[in-house]
Amino acid sequence: MIYLAAPVYYVDVTQAALCNKLGASATVANLPASFNMLGCFVPFVFACLVPHRWERRMAFVPRALMAGLMVPVASVLILPFDNHTRILAVIGECLILGLLNAVSQVYMLQCLARGTTEAGRARALKLTFTFGPVAAVVGSLGAQFILRGGIPGMLFPKNFALLHLIALPCAAITAWCCSRFDLVPIAEKPRPAFLSQLRNGFRDYAGSRSMVILWLAYLLWNCALYVTANLSLFTKEAMGRDPAEFSGLILAIRFGSKAVAGFGLGVLNIRYGFRAPLIATVSLIGLAMIWSLAAPGYSYLAAFGFLGAAELGGVYFPNAVLSWSSALTATRDLSLLGMTAPAASPTPALYGFVTDHWGFPVSFALSGAAASAALWLVLKLPDRRLDSPTSIHPDGDFRRKTPTTGLG
Repeated sequence: MIYLAAPVYYVDVTQAALCNKLGASATVANLPASFNMLGCFVPFVFACLVPHRWERRMAFVPRALMAGLMVPVASVLILPFDNHTRILAVIGECLILGLLNAVSQVYMLQCLARGTTEAGRARALKLTFTFGPVAAVVGSLGAQFILRGGIPGMLFPKNFALLHLIALPCAAITAWCCSRFDLVPIAEKPRPAFLSQLRNGFRDYAGSRSMVILWLAYLLWNCALYVTANLSLFTKEAMGRDPAEFSGLILAIRFGSKAVAGFGLGVLNIRYGFRAPLIATVSLIGLAMIWSLAAPGYSYLAAFGFLGAAELGGVYFPNAVLSWSSALTATRDLSLLGMTAPAASPTPALYGFVTDHWGFPVSFALSGAAASAALWLVLKLPDRRLDSPTSIHPDGDFRRKTPTTGLG
């Protein structure tokens, strides 16, 4: 359901095209992607306050709120508001979506960790991110049909409003699915004072060399990937057509490639350990940047396929944390890893600023440089296979695996 609503929930291409048609500059058109990441610091606060018995609730409540958010935004696009107000509404929506999605994503991963074994989680990720993106292809092709005027009378900006209304039931069904998770109970332990938890959480995380390397690599991966909205805007120069005309097709290519990569990365994870998919996803961003500058005409769109596959790093970086953390600390550690998103949130606007002053190729070069640095860091991480009898502690020392999850 999340992937079916990808044109709205994956903030970059559609929002950039919408703001562009509303008259925004490249810098402003990239702001929705920037603001979408600012709310990602919130899960750490929840991890310090929310008891383990509420973790399933923290997965589905944000999804229900996301469903309610679709109505006011669609109304602003349908009713006769000025373009300035509409742009502000889109930016505000993306900020709230980022906050809600960040909380739900952390707790969905924690629920997965509490509901199966590590090998079971690897199989679940392979299946989910093979078949899930197929739904995104369907949703993206539907968005392409709507945005290209396929429905008579559904003209701009009502066509973008319709995409939001389609996303509403998708979010509602997602919330219901999250409410059905079956989790192994975790004994509650007395928690220190809130400020002590904040201090101890940062201290413990920073005390692990591998966790710090993973955090920096994930930060650079985010910075490199946030060029997606700018890549969409470059469609006008690369193909001589309005970016909005290709928004749905771009998303279809992006998620179709993700479906293929989902199976391949799952196999890499199962066969070679958690580091292999990290190497692959980071390398694909660099390949996309090279392709975008060299490929002529319609072949340019393949760059979005490489980026779509690379996006699965957003699953496999957190998966590395789950491989290291106990069930008691997983939400905290996932939340701290997620803080890379707000740290990288100025990057899309930076790409827009660079484009306005020096052109698109310079912004693509910056993205490629960030991907190269991330790859260098990932190669410094320890690795192991899932069938290994030992687990790698984040500090690099090998310890006998202690089960932290139950079912399966």
